[in-house]
Amino acid sequence: MWTSLEPASTTVDPGAVARVRLRVRNTGDTVEEYRLRPAGDAAGWTRVEPDVLRLYPGAEGTAQVEFAPPRTPDAVAGPTPFGIRVEPTEHPEIRDVVEGQITVGPFAELRCELVPLTVRGRWRAKASVAVDNLGNQPLTVSLSGRENGDALTVEPDPASVQAAPGRAAFTRLNIRPGTVSWVGGINKHPFTVSVQRAGSPEPTELHGTYLQPSVLPRWAMAVLSLLLVAAVAFVALWLRADPKLTSSAREKAGATHKLPQKEEKPSAPAPSKPPEEKPEEKPEEKPEEPAGGEEPKDEGPAQQTIRSGGDAGWYLQANGGSQVDGTQIGQSPQWTGDQFGRNQWWIIHHYPEDNSVALESASAPGSIAQLKPNTNQVELWAADQEQLKSGQLPPHQKWRLTDTDDGHTRLVNVSNGECLTDLQNDKGSLSWKCSDGPNERQDWTLGEGP
Repeated sequence: MWTSLEPASTTVDPGAVARVRLRVRNTGDTVEEYRLRPAGDAAGWTRVEPDVLRLYPGAEGTAQVEFAPPRTPDAVAGPTPFGIRVEPTEHPEIRDVVEGQITVGPFAELRCELVPLTVRGRWRAKASVAVDNLGNQPLTVSLSGRENGDALTVEPDPASVQAAPGRAAFTRLNIRPGTVSWVGGINKHPFTVSVQRAGSPEPTELHGTYLQPSVLPRWAMAVLSLLLVAAVAFVALWLRADPKLTSSAREKAGATHKLPQKEEKPSAPAPSKPPEEKPEEKPEEKPEEPAGGEEPKDEGPAQQTIRSGGDAGWYLQANGGSQVDGTQIGQSPQWTGDQFGRNQWWIIHHYPEDNSVALESASAPGSIAQLKPNTNQVELWAADQEQLKSGQLPPHQKWRLTDTDDGHTRLVNVSNGECLTDLQNDKGSLSWKCSDGPNERQDWTLGEGP
């Protein structure tokens, strides 16, 4: 058997098609059938046509090898070796692999998101920028904040991040007002974050709003003003009154006073009345409780914690105890207790009709963990109460509990079949392709406390 590739190497851009020719010659003395199969990292987007050649002794056949890399991070930029297996049916012992090289061209695609779009704080506030690399090569991104004059200071931390193909990177924004608003209502300050990709002349701009409440609200100032006016009026009236003590007794002219001739004994004081005895107060009798003890109280649905299976044991939580739609579902390495209410407790609603569940946050009743549409980010969102009760929720708001061999549980989203993955940070959770075998970041433990 003799084989040849023409040419042995070629170049293709993602989304385009490149072809090479494979020649096979039967050097044996019997009719042979050759099966052609792609191999290597490029096998997923490689096709051989035809994939079977039937040749007589001494005959030669030709097949087209077609490369069509997708415009996704799966087709990594750069040279990639490939192979075509040539397997004879009659003499499998002489099978061969024809090797070549395909070079995939690079492309860059970036998606940025400011989370949340509106932040609030009297002294400072924090936000995050998520950078998703949808290209097939690593990207370095620099961030800078642009505020409205001197009203705000927006500082990214870190100011530069690098994202691998198909991965996301996060940076935190520290937002501080230029001055403190002591009196008044809520001041709105727009700000802009510029995301500059290396090699790109135009940055991507993200716009947000910073809400700065005043330290003293308007109603407090109105109350203080009224109290001040009342105090001034009281002092003024007190000074104008100037009270004087005068006696109405007058001494008559010519009146004489007779002096006592004998010492008169002072009369004995009249006997005082004996104090009245108060009736003894009887203790109030408590009504007897009915036999059988207290009536059972309805404690509502059971609440559980969802904790990752790794050594760190991070808790799944609604970040900051927020109840706002779009709040990120993140992780914390520590049990926060009641710091943010019940943000690390979850109510798991089971729907036996399709063997799915909904994850309701105990700190935000009626809001559930969902997959953000068209992304792999997990966020908090208010669910339709009738749908939450009946289980007729959209697929991106439902999960399936899958038991693992080591006693843990995986949370698989119904819409994309991906597993809830612990990033071990407080930014946000993601859904990711479920791995084979144990994975401490995709294996979770459902419990009743820390």
